[in-house]
Amino acid sequence: MTGQGLKFPRRLSITTKLFLSILGISALVIIAMGGAMSWSLKHSFSAYSAQQDRQRAQAMATTLADFYDDNKSWDFIRNNPQRWRDIVRPDIGRHDFTPEQLKRELANKKNDHDKDDADDNDSKKNQEQKSPRPRRLSHWSLLDESGLVIAGNTTIPATALRYPILVQGNTVGWIAISPRQRRVTQGERNFLAEQQQSSIYIMIAATILAILTALLLARLFLAPVRRLAEATQQLIAGHYETRTQVRQQDELGQLAKDFNHLAATLQRNEIMRRDFVADISHELRTPLAILKGELEAIQDGIRKPDAAAIMSLQTETQALSQLVDDLYQISLSDVGGLRYNMATVDLNACITHVVQMFQERLDAKHHDFTLTLPNPAVILQADEQRLTQLLKNLMENTLRYTDANGVVKLNVMAHKKEVLISLQDSTPCVSDAELPKIFERLYRVESSRNRATGGAGLGLPLCQTIVQAHGGKIHAQHSPLGGVQIDIVLPINATEKTE
Repeated sequence: MTGQGLKFPRRLSITTKLFLSILGISALVIIAMGGAMSWSLKHSFSAYSAQQDRQRAQAMATTLADFYDDNKSWDFIRNNPQRWRDIVRPDIGRHDFTPEQLKRELANKKNDHDKDDADDNDSKKNQEQKSPRPRRLSHWSLLDESGLVIAGNTTIPATALRYPILVQGNTVGWIAISPRQRRVTQGERNFLAEQQQSSIYIMIAATILAILTALLLARLFLAPVRRLAEATQQLIAGHYETRTQVRQQDELGQLAKDFNHLAATLQRNEIMRRDFVADISHELRTPLAILKGELEAIQDGIRKPDAAAIMSLQTETQALSQLVDDLYQISLSDVGGLRYNMATVDLNACITHVVQMFQERLDAKHHDFTLTLPNPAVILQADEQRLTQLLKNLMENTLRYTDANGVVKLNVMAHKKEVLISLQDSTPCVSDAELPKIFERLYRVESSRNRATGGAGLGLPLCQTIVQAHGGKIHAQHSPLGGVQIDIVLPINATEKTE
């Protein structure tokens, strides 16, 4: 290796990991099933063979008992070993033979053997070669009542199965069978080999099917994730209008819905941010342009620096100062910098003080103003300074956006645990679509309630912040007087809350 660093393979993708996981689990299941099938086949085959041997041994025991009862001894087998071989031969000693059928078969064999005995020794030898002793017959043994071997295999293991031969309730002998694993024939081995080979072919086919299924499932399961990943990249690039399709009703479908909701929120916030910057620029530019024009007029001698000019400059400066202060208050609420000093406050006295501040302006616009306060006075835990700011903003908003000669009503109703402050005004009104938006920052209704009468659209959002800080709720609806009704609900026993 010369000067080049080690190159490691790329990290596996989640698709590859899921594919390998499904394939690995499938492979383990296939191997386990293959091993279980192989073991079950051998076990079942051995059990089946043992069952066949038991049934055959029981049938042979019945037949041998009949022969013993006829001959009163085992000499008919001791003197003729061929008879034992005929009894245990598979084609004669089957368990489905009745004793009568087995006797007839043995009688036929006896006639054949008697005929063979008349032949010479060469003929006997040829006959023995013609009917060789099967290998499996050497594992059957016939014992007398004392356990001595009469015919068959003379080496009987301790694990051999023994079946009694009963004659009139007495045991006259035994049939012994060697363990099954010691006497598996070549045919049985071939059968087991064929079954194992078939199992291997089945496992190979199952493995191929598992690979295809794992690949399909990995792609199918991760298709929504890929769509979300692509949509996320679009969102990162600033394309907030991006949405992903919701095709499922599971967790991934819910994730897609949440993504779309997040994208819509980001898009709305981006629009609000742009509008906020544009509106703030406009709000700041207007009083600054007026101030600049007034000062240039005074500087050029067009306008004299009299009391009227100074008052005009002071008005624009005050509007600019109010706008900056509102922005400062909003920014403090966003970062949690607004402090609330909760104390016992007489709400009736606070409202009366604020109304007195606006009484002259109400009279100047010839408003019919009505104030209704509860008796006794409402005492609650609140920040008196913020509460006064809240009421001033509401009254300022009403004065700016209510036509002259209008009607304004301020009602306060106390309940057990909360107090309702309701401010109603007359025309102009707000449409149903625009009514929920009046608490958004810098939002102004594009009708008669607009900037022509002043305001930057920050008063009501600041009111909402103050109300929420006191654990209350604020709501806007159509007023019975034709304008807007602002309802504020505050808890009387409010706990101290700092933001």
